[in-house]
Amino acid sequence: MQTVFKIFQDLKNNSSNNGESYVIASLPSIKNHKIGISHSLQPMFFINCDNSKNTKLLDTNLEFITVQFNRQCQLINKNKKVIEGDYTIISLKTESDYLQEYFLKIVYVLIKDISEKPLLKDLKIEIEKLLNLFTKFSKPPLKTIQGLWAELLLIEQSKNPDYLIQSWHNSTFDKYDFNDGIDKIEVKSTTKSRRLHNFSLEQLTPNLNSNLIITSIFTIETGTGKNVFDLIERIENKIKDKILCFKVFEMVALTLGKDFEKSFEIFFDYQFAVDSIKYYNNFDIPTISNYLIPSNIINVRFDCDLTDLKTVTKMNTKSKLHNSLY
Repeated sequence: MQTVFKIFQDLKNNSSNNGESYVIASLPSIKNHKIGISHSLQPMFFINCDNSKNTKLLDTNLEFITVQFNRQCQLINKNKKVIEGDYTIISLKTESDYLQEYFLKIVYVLIKDISEKPLLKDLKIEIEKLLNLFTKFSKPPLKTIQGLWAELLLIEQSKNPDYLIQSWHNSTFDKYDFNDGIDKIEVKSTTKSRRLHNFSLEQLTPNLNSNLIITSIFTIETGTGKNVFDLIERIENKIKDKILCFKVFEMVALTLGKDFEKSFEIFFDYQFAVDSIKYYNNFDIPTISNYLIPSNIINVRFDCDLTDLKTVTKMNTKSKLHNSLY
């Protein structure tokens, strides 16, 4: 099956200016909604809606994306057949190949999750998720590309990637990378030759009835390894619930912010990282006793070398989260 990006590239290579009409193509496994190309060669989606209730919605024009609701359109397919109808149009406004590919993937995921003729008011709810996501590209990053890459690698290597994604950063205030409401996983990556990681004191003291696993990964930047989006593609092929793809894309946008485009050009040694993955119980990691710290001192952080510490070699536990690892 052709990827949506490949379909768009074919449109781009074979399109010509058609006046007020737009050149379109069909989407895999979708009948009514179409992919198209603007007169300035940017990607567009045409979504066929039911507006029998005459819902009036305001168009949206953001830095990277525009949405025009319920517009009468004239479309031309590859057989030169003219299609006329009312569509909601979602358009991208950038020449960046990276953002175009991301846009095409994420809107396609969104469209696959709606009906062939959704009510306009229902479509608006889905579009608001998309708009919210694209506003994140103008914000500062929340984490390094290296840190995000390590978390994605853990998901990609896991036995149950669906469950890990469901447990991944469900709150922006969560101090752990993965938290299913019972147990926790924290991912640490390093470019050094030893497993030297930075911890907060609070991070190593989960609540009494929770179990915490620390994952340590060596992330060595290379010229020809795998980048963030290579890992996303591998994750997409492994997960059972394809709706979770949207959460992965959302987390990438939220985490990288302004660093989004830069992440396409940063590669890490994939096999070296996979071979380096080690797991540790939090209680095996040296820490500072709370009673040694004056009550008016907060946000205590320290570096700890895990190189010679005992590792978890088998998940002998009832924890669904930890058993999802391997």
